[in-house]
Amino acid sequence: MKTTINITGMIILLAGAVLSGSCDSRLDIAPINILTEEQIFRDESAIDAYMVSLYDRLPMEDLTFRTGANNYLAHNTDEVMHHFTDEKSSIADGTQTQWWGYDNVRVMNDLMEKLPGSVLGETKRKQVLGEAYFIRSYYYFAMVKRYGGIPIIRHVQNFSGNNMAELQVPRDKHEEVYDFIANDLDSAALLLGETNAKGRVNRYAALALKSRVMLYAASEAKNASVQLDGLIGIPPASAGKYWQAAYDAAAAVIASGRYELYNKYPTDKATNFQMLFLDESNPEAIFTKYYSYPDKGHFYDLLVLPFGVRGPEGYGSNMAPTLECVEQFEYIDGSPGTLRITDSEGNPIYYADPVDLFKEKDPRCVASVIVPFSDWQGTAIDVQAGIYDLGQKYEAGDYSAMYNVETHQPDNENGTLHIVGLNGFGGNEKTQTGFYVRKYLDVNLPRSRATQTGSDQAWIDLRYGEVLLNYAEAAFELGRVEDAKWAVNAIRERAGIRLLEDQEVTLERVRHERIVELAFENHRWWDYRRWRMSDNILNNTRFHALKPYYDVQADAYRFETGIAGRFPKTFPVRAYYERIDPGEITRNPRIIQNPNY
Repeated sequence: MKTTINITGMIILLAGAVLSGSCDSRLDIAPINILTEEQIFRDESAIDAYMVSLYDRLPMEDLTFRTGANNYLAHNTDEVMHHFTDEKSSIADGTQTQWWGYDNVRVMNDLMEKLPGSVLGETKRKQVLGEAYFIRSYYYFAMVKRYGGIPIIRHVQNFSGNNMAELQVPRDKHEEVYDFIANDLDSAALLLGETNAKGRVNRYAALALKSRVMLYAASEAKNASVQLDGLIGIPPASAGKYWQAAYDAAAAVIASGRYELYNKYPTDKATNFQMLFLDESNPEAIFTKYYSYPDKGHFYDLLVLPFGVRGPEGYGSNMAPTLECVEQFEYIDGSPGTLRITDSEGNPIYYADPVDLFKEKDPRCVASVIVPFSDWQGTAIDVQAGIYDLGQKYEAGDYSAMYNVETHQPDNENGTLHIVGLNGFGGNEKTQTGFYVRKYLDVNLPRSRATQTGSDQAWIDLRYGEVLLNYAEAAFELGRVEDAKWAVNAIRERAGIRLLEDQEVTLERVRHERIVELAFENHRWWDYRRWRMSDNILNNTRFHALKPYYDVQADAYRFETGIAGRFPKTFPVRAYYERIDPGEITRNPRIIQNPNY
C-alpha cells in the first residue's frame, strides 16, 4: 500500500524504522494535515474555511512574531533595547529567526494537486490556485532569506517503503530558489483578480510581494559572495535582472491606481502617520492580517505599552527605541536629526516643556515613538532620569525616591519632588533609553484589555508605502534616478518634510528613507542583512539613551545622553545565513550546513 507521509515532519520516524528494520503500523495512517477530497474538496464553503487556516500558517513577522530569544526582530538591530537591563542579543548563535517550513509547503502542494478535482467552478478555482501560489512563495521566501539555497519541493512526496533516498532532496542553488519564487508569484498574479475577500490576497499583493522578494535577490547578487557552489550567494551578473523585476512589479502596483498613501489627516502629519497603522479603512494597505477580540486577539499592547500605563497583567515596556534610532528621523527642514540638547559651546539647552525638544522633528518620529513626557491616552509619560539642584545632579533607583527642595537633599519622608519618573530609569520593565514605541499601539484600547489576547489591531503585511520604497531602491540601482526621486519624495511629502533635490538623491538617502518610514515594522533586520551592513552597525556596539533632568532653579528640563543597557550588540558575519537545524541534516544528510556552524 502506498502511504502518504509528511516528509519533513515524519522523515525521522521513517528513517528510524528503515534503519532498525522494524515495521511501524503508524505508517499506514495518513497525517492529519493531508486532507482527502471527501473531507474538503466537495464543498466550497469548506474550501474557504480551509484557506483561512492556510493564511494563518503564513510565517508573518507581525505583531506577535518573536525571535529565538523571545525578542522582537527590532531588538537585534539598532532600533530598540529590551526593558531588562541584563538583556543580551541572540544574534551570535545564528538561530534568531528559525523557520524551516516544509510541513507547510507539503500542505500547499497537496492543495494545488487536489484543486482540479474539487467542486469549485473555473473562476473560483483559479482564484484559490492563485492564492496557493502566493502562499507557497511566501513560505519559500521566509526560508531563502534565512538560509540561502534550500530544497525546492514542487509536489507532494510519498513514501513507498523503499524510496527514502529519493525523498532526501539536496539544497537547490540560491538563485534557483529566488527564480522559483518569482515564477510562483507571476502565476499568482495571472490567476488572481483585482479584488478578493477581506484578509485574502489579490493580484497586487502578489506583485507587491514580488517587488520585495526581487529586491532581496538583487541585493544578494550585489552585496554577497557566492559560496558552497552557489548554495549561498548569487552571481553579481544576475543583480540587474532582479533589480528590473523588482522595479517592474512595483511599477505595476503603482500604475494600477488602486492604492495610495494614507492621508486622512493632512493637516496633522503626526496623527496621520500614527493612524495609518490603526485605521482599517486604509487605501495604503495591500495585504492585511486581521484580528478580532475576543475570538482572535494578540498581545502587542501588553508587551509594548509604557510602564505607567500598562495593563492589568503587567509586562509592558518591551521595546525602547535607541537614541540612534530617534536621531535617524530628520528635522522638517531636512537637516540631520541630532537632538538639540546643547548649544554651540556645549552648554545645556533648557526646555520649559520637554516635548519641545522634538517640536521640529519629522512628524513620523513622534508618531512612531513615545518621546519623553509626550501623551498617551491623556497621561504624560514621565521618563525623568533625575534632577539638578544648585548644580548638583541627583539620580535614584526607583520612583519612590523623593527630594526635598527646601533642604536640597534626598528625603523620602519629607520630600515633595520625585527624583526619577514613573516610566523610566528606575529598574527593569521600564525604558532603558528614555523612549517607548508608539507605532501600532492602539490609542483607543482600554487598559483593561492590554492582556495576552486583548489587542486586535490589524497587521499590515504589504503596504503601498513599502512598494514605493522598493520601487525607489530598484530604480536607483538601475540608474533611473528621477523615478527614485519621485517615489522618495512621495513618501516625504506625506510625512511633511522637505523634498529632496536632484543632487540629493543618493543610494544612502534612498536607504535612509526606508529605514525611518518602516521603523518597527520588522524590515530593518532584513534590510541591514541584505545590504551587508549588519556586522558594521552591530560590532560590539553600545547604543544610547536620552536622559531628561528637571532643573530646580531653572524650572525647566535639560537633557543628557548615556549608554543604554549593560551589554553590547554584535552581529557575527556567519549570521548573514542562519544555521540549519542539525536535526534537519540528520533527517536528510544531503543537506549541507551553512558556513561556520
